[in-house]
Amino acid sequence: MADSHRLTRYSDVCGGTDEFKRILTEEADRAETPDGRTELVSLVDDGAYMLARMQVRLDEYEAFRETVRTALVALDAIVAPDMPLAARETTSVRGSLASPDADLDARDLIHRVEEVRQVANDMEAALRRHQESAVTLARAYGAIRGRRGWPDGLEPTARLEEAATAVPAWIPQAWLPPSPHREHIVTSLVRGRASLLSDAELDEYPVGPQGREPIVQFEDGGVMPLRVVRYDEAVENFHPLGQQPHPRGLRYRPREAGPDAPPA
Repeated sequence: MADSHRLTRYSDVCGGTDEFKRILTEEADRAETPDGRTELVSLVDDGAYMLARMQVRLDEYEAFRETVRTALVALDAIVAPDMPLAARETTSVRGSLASPDADLDARDLIHRVEEVRQVANDMEAALRRHQESAVTLARAYGAIRGRRGWPDGLEPTARLEEAATAVPAWIPQAWLPPSPHREHIVTSLVRGRASLLSDAELDEYPVGPQGREPIVQFEDGGVMPLRVVRYDEAVENFHPLGQQPHPRGLRYRPREAGPDAPPA
């Protein structure tokens, strides 16, 4: 079973799978050793852990979907105010008041303006119910968004091309890795391809040598401290400091690539 809190070697299952296949293919003898098998098991556990993290996120999205569904049912049940009735009564009252010589039927005029007022009351109620549903959806969206830097226009964010110098305030700059890794992880955070764990989630992890520090979760399930995040151009993937992926990793991305694959 995957750990409840784990730091992974890659940001996604693909990176770990590529390395698993590469070791079995290129380092078969080492794979047979206790250390080699331990490394292979660790990569498999990484994959299971990342899937579990993604499942948690999927559960959150499905709960959000049900909230939206419930809100839509409530919205569909709202009866639209009778605006045509208000228009007819308004026109009728105007007609009665148009001629200065005509006698006014006070009872009839009061009835008609009360009909208009009732439509206004119905309109206020409809607007209030729509607002309540909108607030429910906004809160649900805020909860599902969390601290993620989604480019949704709800708060000012640095333009991606300025990420190297204009880091959004919600990203803890003191914990960012050095360039060029800094720019890559900031871009992923701003685009919502990675997020910072909440304080509640951080409480699940032991305090590291640097104290309590920001931890990144990638959209594909990988988890690693922000300060050790590194980006490898060769395999186009994130990894922790000191665990550089093998440059031939992408060679094993195709499903059929492996020890039994036909020669290229």
